[in-house]
Amino acid sequence: MDIAIKKKQGSFLKRYSIIILLLIPLFIILKYLVFLGESDFSVDKNSIVTAKVINDRFSVSVRGSGILIPENIQWLSSSVEAKVEKLIVKAGNIVKEGDLIVKLSNPRLLQELAEIKWELEAMLQESKASRMAQEIELIEHKSLIQSVIFDYEKSVNEYNAHEELIVTHAVSKLNYQRTRIERDQNKQRLISIKEQHTKLEENLLIQNEARAARINQTRNKLERIQQQVNNLEIKATMDSIVLEVPVELGQRVVMGANIAKLAQQNSLIAELQVPEIQIRNIEVGQSVIIDTRNNKIMGTVSRIDPAVINGNVLVDVSLSGKMPDDARPDLSIDGEIQVTEIDNTLYVNRPIFSQSNSEAALYKLNDDGDIAERVNVKLGYGSVNQIQIIEGLKAGDIIIISDPSRFEIYNKFRIK
Repeated sequence: MDIAIKKKQGSFLKRYSIIILLLIPLFIILKYLVFLGESDFSVDKNSIVTAKVINDRFSVSVRGSGILIPENIQWLSSSVEAKVEKLIVKAGNIVKEGDLIVKLSNPRLLQELAEIKWELEAMLQESKASRMAQEIELIEHKSLIQSVIFDYEKSVNEYNAHEELIVTHAVSKLNYQRTRIERDQNKQRLISIKEQHTKLEENLLIQNEARAARINQTRNKLERIQQQVNNLEIKATMDSIVLEVPVELGQRVVMGANIAKLAQQNSLIAELQVPEIQIRNIEVGQSVIIDTRNNKIMGTVSRIDPAVINGNVLVDVSLSGKMPDDARPDLSIDGEIQVTEIDNTLYVNRPIFSQSNSEAALYKLNDDGDIAERVNVKLGYGSVNQIQIIEGLKAGDIIIISDPSRFEIYNKFRIK
């Protein structure tokens, strides 16, 4: 009996071993068939770009391109009609305040200046002569006043003497009345001549003021013409770079014509063109990194243009710190505007064609990395190179971020 049992057990084990050996290739075949059933298409692994979903602090930024422009621009213009006599500098030259840029000429203006100088000199000499004559007249009139005062005092003394003698009848009543009349006449004469002197002084003062007004008028005219002559030399009004000199040698320019355009080289701002779909996240005061290709400059959003032009919005950025040597007007730049930072959120390198705050169909790789399957993902804030994941993915998931146009008609495909 014992020997029979051992034979039965050995036969049982042998049979199960054969079954297991048969099931292994069958399992492999079934797995391959299932794999083929899941995948309608295959792509080369080296032809796609993938990225891993990360859970960490996410910096949201928006990129725009543009140029540096001067914050302070000044146009120098001609204040008179003139001809361009000499061009001292050209566009691109660095100038200091007071440096000569363009020299103009106007012979008629120079002639007017000479004539008004002669006229003013003549008026000054005439005024001097008139003052001398007035002083002589005043001296003569003062001398006449002294003479009248002397006559008045003499008549007063004589009247007083006769007034004492009339009591004793030493003088006649007729002589006494004569001295009284002479006294009164001299007194009235003195009052009258003093009034004349006052009027004379007032009259001379008015004449002097009238002459001074005419002289001042002529002097103001001289200063105005002199300023116009000085303005024939167009000089820099600040330390700057010359942007334009839109005149030619020998050209006639009219009053108000632009002669030169200046800009402060160290006072620049950045103008960035930002796509209109991203402008909603930008606010005044946000930090900006300006890239000149050789250096980086920190800045702050100072203005957002209300208009949309060709799908872009103009954003002005005020720059801080010392300007690098390569900074100059019209220099092409890139700008990265720091919108916000989000703690503890999912994000991934930005897939092609993905848009902020939207839903997208992305391809997620399985754990083995040999199958890509389409999944619906809700996207949040978008940055320059990365985008926030709201729903549809988890940390550690790997997705395809390259162009999906080759396989976008498939829900699944193989990666080999």
